Amino acid sequence: SIIEQVKSMGPDFDMELLLCALKFYQQKKGVPQAKLCKVYPTLFTEDFAESNFMATSADPDKPFKTYVDMTKGILQMHERYVDAGSKEAKDAEPLVEFCKTLDLPRYKAMIQKLEK
Repeated sequence: SIIEQVKSMGPDFDMELLLCALKFYQQKKGVPQAKLCKVYPTLFTEDFAESNFMATSADPDKPFKTYVDMTKGILQMHERYVDAGSKEAKDAEPLVEFCKTLDLPRYKAMIQKLEK
């Protein structure tokens, strides 16, 4: 089943669930990728004043921790689902290398600088 393929139970769970479903329908059911979906980059932002997401925690660093964990999860999915020898992997190398450097202090500093 699709759910058995999902390895993440963290904040990136839904993203991996979608990837597993796409992989299942493409590889097991033979549905061409062009008929499954189109993939576009998405910028996720959160309105801390209105959100009921992780930012409502008493820990002021909780949203930063969540997004760092999401980034790590996305990197793991990249390694699992993108062929290392592909053009897509080669094109993503600079972003992958940058994301690998993100820990909580660096991520938090980056976001706070962007907020200024």
